[in-house]
Amino acid sequence: MTVITTVGTAERHLSAERATLVARVSVSDADRTTAIAAATALHNRLAARAGELHAAGDATWHHASTLSTGVHQWVDNDGSLHREHVTTSSVQVKLSNLDRVADTVEQLSAMGASVHASWALTEVTRTRVTREIRAAAVSDARVEADDFASALGTTIARVVTLRAGEAGPGPVGLRSAAMASGESAEVSIPDITVRVEVTAEFETS
Repeated sequence: MTVITTVGTAERHLSAERATLVARVSVSDADRTTAIAAATALHNRLAARAGELHAAGDATWHHASTLSTGVHQWVDNDGSLHREHVTTSSVQVKLSNLDRVADTVEQLSAMGASVHASWALTEVTRTRVTREIRAAAVSDARVEADDFASALGTTIARVVTLRAGEAGPGPVGLRSAAMASGESAEVSIPDITVRVEVTAEFETS
């Protein structure tokens, strides 16, 4: 009797169904009050736009963080000390209408935010597809075990253990910059990979 250990995998690629945009605010000024006021105004405009998208049904969720402020100090080449106040915050919105990604990124960027987009499937889709491809991963492990057993001049008698591996790759992230013209930037919706991996041990006859 010989124990054969194999790894089986299965994966499926699907177009992203959700895009989460994170609009980051960062305002610096030598005057603390000025930095806070400017950051607050920008933060409120971003939050209002995210709320509009949510209310219109183009987004499933949005969130505005609290503002924070700190001090940045540095010494230049002449030895002079510089000090500025930096106020930061972020606003997030999860878009379900992916046709709105490009223009929303452009709008938020034009307001003065740094915008990052991350992509995902819905949990319902990811769970359904994961369950669908588990059998394929197990079958892949069994086929490899059968090949090894055949090379040894024997056959597989039974499965000893079966262990799930790590989850597959996560969502793809795309970073966007503010547009320099009135023309909308083209945004390609990426594929998300759902992957299942199993490690199996088989005993030969």
